[in-house]
Formats: sequence, structure tokens, C-alpha cells
Amino acid sequence: MACCPTEKNYGYDDSRFENDVDQHFHCSICYNVLKEPRMCRNNEHVFCLACISEHLKVNSQTCPECNEHLSVDTLRRPRLVNNYLSKLKINCDYASRGCPEFTCVADLQTHVANCEFAPVFCSNENCGMEINKQDQVHHETEICEYRKVRSYDYGQIQEDIGTVKGSLIAFDGEVEAMEKEMEKNMEINYVAMKRIVGKLEGSLEGMNKRIHEKVEASKKSYKEMKHDQHEVKKEMRTMKENLSNMNKDVDEFKVMMSLMLEKLNMLESRNKLPFPSVGMLNTPKEDILIAGGSGCDSGCSAEIFFCETNGWYEVAAMNERHEGASSFIYNDQLFVVGGKHSKTIETLNLDELPLKWMEFSDELPYAGDDHSTVVYQQRVIHIGGYNRDECKTSNLISELQLTSPCTLKELCQMPQPRDCQGAEPFEDKVLVLGGVHDKRGILDSVLEFDPKKNVCKELPSLPHPMKEMATVRWRDQVVVLGGRDKDDQVLNDVFMYDCKTGQITALPSMLKKRYKCCAVITGNTIVVMGGENDDDYLSSVECFTMGGCTWKYLPSMNNSKCEAVAEVLPSTRLRKSVYV
Repeated sequence: MACCPTEKNYGYDDSRFENDVDQHFHCSICYNVLKEPRMCRNNEHVFCLACISEHLKVNSQTCPECNEHLSVDTLRRPRLVNNYLSKLKINCDYASRGCPEFTCVADLQTHVANCEFAPVFCSNENCGMEINKQDQVHHETEICEYRKVRSYDYGQIQEDIGTVKGSLIAFDGEVEAMEKEMEKNMEINYVAMKRIVGKLEGSLEGMNKRIHEKVEASKKSYKEMKHDQHEVKKEMRTMKENLSNMNKDVDEFKVMMSLMLEKLNMLESRNKLPFPSVGMLNTPKEDILIAGGSGCDSGCSAEIFFCETNGWYEVAAMNERHEGASSFIYNDQLFVVGGKHSKTIETLNLDELPLKWMEFSDELPYAGDDHSTVVYQQRVIHIGGYNRDECKTSNLISELQLTSPCTLKELCQMPQPRDCQGAEPFEDKVLVLGGVHDKRGILDSVLEFDPKKNVCKELPSLPHPMKEMATVRWRDQVVVLGGRDKDDQVLNDVFMYDCKTGQITALPSMLKKRYKCCAVITGNTIVVMGGENDDDYLSSVECFTMGGCTWKYLPSMNNSKCEAVAEVLPSTRLRKSVYV
């Protein structure tokens, strides 16, 4: 009878797996790889079923990680974790007995039940030795000192030998009779064969004559065929030359058609955009403020583009450098949030003159940068970014509550941590595009966050992975500008992402390649400022009016700026005298 392996109530030992298992799939109670994983309801902390059951029985009725109320009945099965673990390769329970097999965790129980290395006991009386299942028959019948030895009845053996001898004598008689019959048949066949050979000799002479005549005719036909073959080869060479020329013409035609299709697609895309008036091409009609960032000691500086004079004017400097910060306008105040090594929030009251930066009454919970903030129905939504205090990328979407103390109230967890992404509000949703995952690299995924239900869902992906790009929203499109791809190549590509369908539409490329730049849209005109390329920090500014076909340079900023923030100023009461 087979011996069952010792049941282990807790997780699987790491050494049993073919490859290292990520620490996220280890039980925080037994520290082994999860076995029959279960998780708490709200924060999804995962444990072995046996471990958490024992904990809830012996200790308190709370989660060991987050202390939420928990019971065996409220434990949930983590489907994604289960699917991942079931595909891991693990060695057999009987590896120590010589089993070399690695099988999926999902198939382990079936394999163990049928394993040839399972221990069994010898069934011979007085033995009881433990051996592998595959060796049982050999041991019990050949090796075991207690095996049963078969006894023989010699009287029966002699009787059987007599029967065999009688059968052999009868068989010899039959063979002798068959030999005589075969000799008789061979004599008859020999006579018949002589008669047939005589007839064949006469036929062969006539056949040889006919074959000779046909060979002579074939030689003549071969000479004629050879001449015809030469002529055919000649014609084929001519046809090949003509075909080669035709292929060249077809290739040129394909290239020409491809260029025509590209132009038609571009024209079709442009026909969908509003055609700009002649006097309004590439001209911003609202004032633009840019502040903070890095590059040429400009981390605290701020400038305003005054549309009436088409020029840049420096305004009061910020109190701190804000590199990789985010910004938004809320109740006629411009807020600049965080940045590298900064928990500070600075504000600019757009209705008070002269303009002056003020530190907000409270600080952020942690220093963070490369996050996004958008305003949705008087709520400030804070997305992802790099947490400098904990040295990790965040996967949280939170509500920034501008009260004392200033807090980030968690709303939802994204499928992956990300920073350096784009984010734009659209109708009653917020779109999150691309960015960087600290382990998986640059992302091409697009998420749609629902602030009413506090849930995320995946939308169609970007055309390729992207980070550190600028984004603006125009109608039901998000326009994506510049950035870097998965190979860290700096881009000047511009395209539109349809918020409803995920369809991609290419727009004319920017004049300069740039990343970590900032962009705003005024009416139908997109303005892109500063950033960085392979050469240096940039002070250049360029703009593009939807429906147009080219980008145009605007006057450069007074300072080069990278990782800055920019906003369109809503107030029309500011005048040039304010900026000087």
C-alpha cells in the first residue's frame, strides 16, 4: 500500500521551485511561498489559508497587516495570484527519493498521487521494507529474502515432456509428406517453364528489331527538340528581362501610391479639424504663466507670456525650486504642488496685484515629484509619482484635500505604479497615459479613472511606450507631444488619442525634439515650452493651431526651463504693467 507524503499545512519552501519566486507571493506569516492563498477584503493582503486560519483562531479577528476586521468567512480568493502560482514549476514531494520531475503547482497533487517514486511497503510476509513504487514488483519477486519460491511437480513435468515428444514425431511425418509434394510440383513447373522460354526467344528477336527502329527515330527527334529548346531559352530570357522591367515599374507605382495615401490620410485628418482663420494662425489669445523647473539656475523663476505684446516678462520668483512638480488653478489661485525633495505647496493669487508667491499653510504628507494633478468638480485628483520619503513609485490615485492637516485620501489603486505620465480630465472621467513603472520600464497603457465609482479600467494602448511627454486636451482628444520612447530616444512626434475609441491620429511633428517640456492650449492653439533634448536645456517656445499644417516658433523665454509647470491664466484683468 502506498504511503502518503507528510501534509504541510503551511506554504511551499522556496527551494522547491525551479525559479526564484517574487517576494510579493510569499506569506507574511510563515514566510514561505503561498499555498491556497486568501486575502483580506479591503487592502488585499495575501496569506496561506492554513496560516491565516490559525492566526484568526489563536489571535485576534483582524488582518495581521492592516488590522481590518477579518474572519475565515470574509476571506477572499485572489484569482490573479492563484493563476500566477498555479503555473509555477515545483519539484515533486518525493524529490528526496529520486523523482526528477518539476510540475505546475496546479498539477502537483495529481502527479504526487501517481508518482513512481512514492514509498510503498513490501507485501511479502515478515519483510515490510519501504521501497519506491516503481521497484515494488522487482523487489518482491527477485530481491526480497522473504519472497515466495515456486515449487514444481516433477511427475507432471515428465507427462508434459511425453506429450511434446508425440507432437514432434507427428510434425516430422507431415514435413516429409510436404517435401515429396514439393519435389513433384517442381518437376511439373520445370517443363512448363521450358515451353514458355521457347516462346519468349522468338518474341524477343522481333522486339529487338522494333526497339532499334524506335531508338533511331528518337535520336532524330532529340536533335530537333534540342534546337527548339535553344529557341525557347532565348524567348524566356527576353520574357525575364521584360518581367524585371515591369516589376521595377510596379515598385515605383507602389511607392507613389503609398505617398499619395499618406497625403490623403493627412488631408482627411486635417479636414476633421477646424480650419483656422488667416489672421489667427499660430497666435495664442490668452496669457500663459510658466514657473519652477530646472535648467540654468531657473528653478525659482517665473515668467508670463503676454499675448498682446507677444513677449515674455519675468514676475516674482517662487520661494523654493519646484522640479517635477504639478500645478492646477483652483478658486482663482494657481497652486504648484511638491517637486524633488519638496513637500511645499506654493500659491499665486491671480486677483491680487502685485503678484506674489505664498507658501500654503500646510505641507504634503511626503516629498514627491513626477506626479499629476487635475481638478474635477472642485476636487483635486493626485495621480502616481515618485515618493521620495519611501523611495518608491506610487500606484495610488488620491484626493488632495486642501485643509489642515493637508492629506492625500486614497481613492483607487492603479494596476501598476507609474510616474512621468500624462493626465487629462475628460467629461466625467480622468485619463492617465503612459509613464514609467519602476520594474517593468516605460508603459504604453492608458487608464480611465472614474471619480464617482473610484475605479480604473484599461483603454486601448498608445502606439508605443512613452514617458516624460506633455499632454493637452482638445475637444474629445488628448494631444500627446514629444517625450521619450522605450529606447530613451527623444521625440518630436505629435498625435491625438481619441478618449472614446482609443483611435490614434498623427499631427505634424514639432520643430524641436523635446521631453520634460510643458504645454497648454488656448482656444485651438497648442503652445509647447522649454524641456530638454540630447543637447541641452531649452528656452524655445513653439505653437500649432489645430487644422494647420506646420509649427511656428514664438519668442523664446528669458530662462531655459525643464520639468516646469505651465497654466493658461483665466483672468483678463492683468495688464502688461503687472509683469514688468
